Amino acid sequence: MSFCRLRSIHKSVVIKLKKMKKKLIILILASIWLYSCGQRSKSKIDKFSIDLEIVDSTKNINRQSSLINEIEQYIYTDTTYASADGKGITIQNSLPKGGSIEPDRTQYFDSSGKQHGFAGFWTRIINETTLPLELNINFPADSFAIFTPPDSYLKLFLPTETVSFDKLSKFNYGLTELKSYFDDNFNKPTILKKTINPNEEHIFYIIVLSYQAGGTPRGGLILKGQDLYYRMSIEPNGYGIIPCGQITFKNESGN
Repeated sequence: MSFCRLRSIHKSVVIKLKKMKKKLIILILASIWLYSCGQRSKSKIDKFSIDLEIVDSTKNINRQSSLINEIEQYIYTDTTYASADGKGITIQNSLPKGGSIEPDRTQYFDSSGKQHGFAGFWTRIINETTLPLELNINFPADSFAIFTPPDSYLKLFLPTETVSFDKLSKFNYGLTELKSYFDDNFNKPTILKKTINPNEEHIFYIIVLSYQAGGTPRGGLILKGQDLYYRMSIEPNGYGIIPCGQITFKNESGN
């Protein structure tokens, strides 16, 4: 074979090897890039999930740092109605617990056999003013047709059972004997009257029965002037605002 022929073959082989090397380098770089993108994407997702867990855990740890912070995990609304001097009345309304009146999922049936949904709440009123205040709440025996289903209604009750902070983590916030309570009070008004002195507070239960309106319940006392209202909603069945009492101040002479 002639020298020119060999030189031509060698040149052709070199060119092919260079092309193959270039393709191999491109393939390797592409694989590295795809792998690193996949790793970055996976790392981002993992980090995002971890961050959410850390944030929630941090909140829970902070809430356990004191008694006041501990109850915050149960609070739905926290509103201060301030006077001109900056001091006022704070009303805290809890999130609900319920779904059944007993841990074994027992439901409440009234004397006519109707099944009712149950939710338990508590409200905390703090008097940060310099005067005693009179709290008066009255839930009538009547039911309230505030939800969208045509035959639905709501009933509100003020049980006299004492609320304590150690009960808040328990089933239904520690409420017991609910069947006998509803049997005895289903068609009766319930009333709360309480004097709350300066720098003192009062915490009490508000419990509800709903008929033909299942869903996510939310409720709480709101203050407008001296008048109290209870706002109750069950998503997706609407809500209603019910007048239920007053908060008035006692002057120094006790009137």
